Amino acid sequence: MYNTWYSADTLTNNSGDDTGLDFDLSAYAQVHRFVHMTEKTILGANWGYNVLIPMVSKDISIKPVGVDADTSFALGDVILEPLVLNWPRERFDAVMALAVIAPTGDYDVHDAASPGYGYWTGMLTAGGTYYLDSEKSWTFSALTRTLVHTEQDDTDVRPGAEFTIEGGIGKQLEFNHTWLVRPGITYCATWQISDDSQDGPGTLASERKQAYGIGGEINLFYLPWLLQGNLRYVHEFGAKNTTEGSSAVFTLTKSF
Repeated sequence: MYNTWYSADTLTNNSGDDTGLDFDLSAYAQVHRFVHMTEKTILGANWGYNVLIPMVSKDISIKPVGVDADTSFALGDVILEPLVLNWPRERFDAVMALAVIAPTGDYDVHDAASPGYGYWTGMLTAGGTYYLDSEKSWTFSALTRTLVHTEQDDTDVRPGAEFTIEGGIGKQLEFNHTWLVRPGITYCATWQISDDSQDGPGTLASERKQAYGIGGEINLFYLPWLLQGNLRYVHEFGAKNTTEGSSAVFTLTKSF
């Protein structure tokens, strides 16, 4: 289960400068993820599948243009990932996955706090973790996602494709053969890699979004229960044509 809190009070323009609008956004998402790794192999990889079901709350205000809206814990856009391939090796683990994001959340062009986006998305995930020592205590990870969207019904705008990367470097420590603790530094970046199909409400087709983030995290794994928790904080910078703020994510995972 993922719990994500995001807040921002800066909205940037095409030059990366603050637009100066009296802007405020706070959002919370609770995402339930159900994963099953099978005993079957494809191309030498373990095959699995999963589904992610988000519940979203938003509160957004842009006073100069009269926007003041909120949504209370509504269903967002569900992610269906029927193909997850994992290649575990001695010094690295690699992963590739294909998913579709369905527009199950409500979307209204006149509601800035809509929990959904109003379009379908195809998503390709690829990345892995490299172990920097033979004990696998030092790790470096990178995970990329490429997202391609369909046309948004209410606006007839097809948003440009996006490319994101996230990861980090960490050190795993063991205590009493019971706890695994991994503190680390985390990073992320996102770029819009193609133009929107046309201008939309408050946007120009040629103005592509980008943002970067850096932060820290700690992961705790209680071995007797196969239960782990992860806490991550990321501060954004270098944003263009989008919000710039910070996020905190708490993840709770139970293995069976």
